Amino acid sequence: MQHLYRSREIEFETILINNTPEDKLVFPKVKIINNPTRLGFGANNNKGMRVAKGDKILLLNSDAFVYPDTLAKCYALDYDVLGCQLLNEDLSIQPSWGYFPTLRRILQFQIFVDNFPVIRKFVDSVHVRDLSRFTTTQKVDWVMGAFVMLKRGVYEKTGGVDENFYMYGEETEWMYRTQKSGFDTYYFPGAQCVHLARQSVKTYANSFLGEMRGYLYWFKKYNSAPERFLLKLVLLFGCAIRIPAWAVWGKWDLVRAYIQVLPELVEEV
Repeated sequence: MQHLYRSREIEFETILINNTPEDKLVFPKVKIINNPTRLGFGANNNKGMRVAKGDKILLLNSDAFVYPDTLAKCYALDYDVLGCQLLNEDLSIQPSWGYFPTLRRILQFQIFVDNFPVIRKFVDSVHVRDLSRFTTTQKVDWVMGAFVMLKRGVYEKTGGVDENFYMYGEETEWMYRTQKSGFDTYYFPGAQCVHLARQSVKTYANSFLGEMRGYLYWFKKYNSAPERFLLKLVLLFGCAIRIPAWAVWGKWDLVRAYIQVLPELVEEV
């Protein structure tokens, strides 16, 4: 919170969604909404946007920390939806934008195509990996939900985030709908925010499973039955590729994570 209040040259209200029912938080000058039960990313952000009064709204994760000039720089830009440059704790660039998921793009991701040094500079991945692509302002399909600034009209027209997602994929699907509603999403590296990635998940397995569930729900919402079946096969094939690959490289935490994910994927098929 102290990082947010060091912001310069901008006035703003702060709305805090307390997603820990057992804790009753109190902060001066902060509107606090205490959840009686834990909710997901979409439901929490929708609660905040519903009561926000500004002409622009900023969605900011609790593990994201802005610089004093971040808010003012982003607010000055006339973009419908905007993500700034996210940084890791060591201040290296954190990949934070990508393309909407399709069968081909998910397959590229699952078989490591988007990790090859030359290919990743150009490939249209769900998750763009090449850090050189995070240094210029550009129109993108989606930006990571840790920091998203949007015009009020975007929320009003789209109705906010789909609350059927719990974690992973919800901001991507929302920005798909914002694009269909005539709004554009931009990535802006001229402002920065430090994001402590994966702080809200306990294991890699939870992270991978959450992302795969997100793909399954997306395809249920937008794709045909044959495409949904093919997606499940793609995800299973990806696990079959990745488990031995991570074992060869000695990444046993990732091996265990994918093995934990397998039963639920098999059940889905």
